[in-house]
Amino acid sequence: MIRLEHISLQRGSFRLDDINLDVKSGRYYFLMGPSGAGKTLILEIIAGLKDPCSGQVSMNGTDITGTRAEDRNIGFVYQDYSLFPHYSVAKNVAFGMKMQGKSPSDQDKKVRELLQQFGIAHLAGRSPQALSGGEKQRVALARALAINPSVLLLDEPFAALDPVSREECMQGLIDLHRDNGITILQVSHSRDEVYSLADEVALIDHGSILQTGRPTDVFSHPKTRRAAVIAGTENIFEGVVRTKAGCLNSIDVQGVRIAGEGMYPPGSTVVLCIRAGDIAIHTGGETPSYHDNIIEGIVASQIITDYTCTLTVEGPLPMKVTIPRKSREQSVFQNGHAVLLSFSRNHVLVLPAPTMTDQ
Repeated sequence: MIRLEHISLQRGSFRLDDINLDVKSGRYYFLMGPSGAGKTLILEIIAGLKDPCSGQVSMNGTDITGTRAEDRNIGFVYQDYSLFPHYSVAKNVAFGMKMQGKSPSDQDKKVRELLQQFGIAHLAGRSPQALSGGEKQRVALARALAINPSVLLLDEPFAALDPVSREECMQGLIDLHRDNGITILQVSHSRDEVYSLADEVALIDHGSILQTGRPTDVFSHPKTRRAAVIAGTENIFEGVVRTKAGCLNSIDVQGVRIAGEGMYPPGSTVVLCIRAGDIAIHTGGETPSYHDNIIEGIVASQIITDYTCTLTVEGPLPMKVTIPRKSREQSVFQNGHAVLLSFSRNHVLVLPAPTMTDQ
């Protein structure tokens, strides 16, 4: 287990503030947040590359806060892979073992095994400059794993890869985690990566952890407006509760009434979060009877990917809607067409309006 307790670190005007984090052994854990949030600094503190101003880092119950980086048995792969340009692929992979004092024969054996495992044995004599992005990533992973680390830290390892290489490398990490049971802590901006790989995720912003938990829980139920933004919630509005009946609120949002559940008295300012995939879109006619909210609009634009189509719908309340691409191919949704949007009260997450510190 990796545990961070009350970790703080000042770097110029930026501050990591009272970071508390538990990563259980064998878990695939993600740190997710915008650029400059402090994600890489947290990895560097765990690795021993940066010393915190205060707090404690422990591994499997042992305080390692003052332990040298080379004595922590932690593998680290930076976003740019940081391969040594004057070393061959084989020498890059062997570097950590050389620093550990392993014999040349042990180094050679391990290097051959890892290069074979990652499908790059034919690259052993090449220099990093002659490698593609996907090949560099595999070499960096092999080098990190050569020391038999108990923990692997990954700083946006897919950021520079083309889509095909990215999918291949993601599958490689899935296999690595499954086969070796190694604890992995990865930094990412991508919700798709988190959904595909993570057991747990922490949302981080401005040097503070906003929320932790399973990806489905964190993304479906962010606790603050800022957490909702980082989690990728597409439709976020501020409104005022007009009427209340039990847990059901009627909320005025830019002149549109939206039904949502929550314990907020009339007059309360609240934030509504509605995920694009929870909204149904219709060309007219009947909407589902269990949908409490129906909004008119005009299709303004569409973004089509391999699997989905995201439509921007303008109207009294501009919204984004995501549907499966198959539905897009079978539908009559065209830019400029009038549509109806519908969604249930259960898909409206109502949060208290943020304070100045929350924003």
